[in-house]
Amino acid sequence: MSEISYPHIRTQTNLKKKTDQKHIQTNSSDFDLEDMLHRFQHAPDQTAFLGMVGEDFPVMFDLKDPRTQSILTVSDHLPSLRRLMLVMVQSIAAYTTPENFQYVVISDYPEKWMQTIEKFDSNYEYCAGVSGGYENSAEDWILYLASKTESRLNGRQNSASVILFVDDLNQLEKMDMQVRLNYDWMLRHSSKVNIWMVAGTDAQQVHQARQNVNRFRTRIFGQMDHKLAPSFKDIIPVSILETLEPNRNFSTKIGSDWIRFWAPKLQG
Repeated sequence: MSEISYPHIRTQTNLKKKTDQKHIQTNSSDFDLEDMLHRFQHAPDQTAFLGMVGEDFPVMFDLKDPRTQSILTVSDHLPSLRRLMLVMVQSIAAYTTPENFQYVVISDYPEKWMQTIEKFDSNYEYCAGVSGGYENSAEDWILYLASKTESRLNGRQNSASVILFVDDLNQLEKMDMQVRLNYDWMLRHSSKVNIWMVAGTDAQQVHQARQNVNRFRTRIFGQMDHKLAPSFKDIIPVSILETLEPNRNFSTKIGSDWIRFWAPKLQG
């Protein structure tokens, strides 16, 4: 079973064999999130869309499937990673009630997040909180969710699925050691009880980014400077990283294939 899946992957695998490509890709980038949600309006609840491979195959992950575990996005342009996270949030909200899905954001740019959230969730029905990485409340949220994870692992009834977004993992370096240990523990265990860690890391800070990549099971790579690509060559072929275009073009591994996809445009 793939870490991040989409329908008819067998068809795509056959296409790969016929064309003898190293990875599956598409140049079909002219679509927005509203188009995507309308086209796949019958998707199961608690489904997060990430983008499209070609014109027919959505890339998504299921919040009910713990095998994805934690998700790391990697690029040298953090705003593009934030937009991908917003695509995830908005798509889940389109298919899921607030009783079944909540999310928390830790960011050094909380005002920007709140300005965007107000456009599609003006009453903050899905958003449990937005904290600056420099605020004490950011540490409180991590400790709270670690406690919630432990309670659920010990048999207490699961309630809503939760995603904790940390749009730049460097924020954690400024936090208390106990908080960081709790976060690392959740990376390994929280998805078993529908609490998900989704984070971004800046490829320009190569040493830190490499450490972060090794901590996460599922990785999504975005565009980065060609000089940075060799630093990740043992994880993803440099030839793939060098073909990614700025802002909305990403690649992730599904089974044995590196899949290149386009994230939808966000309106507004």
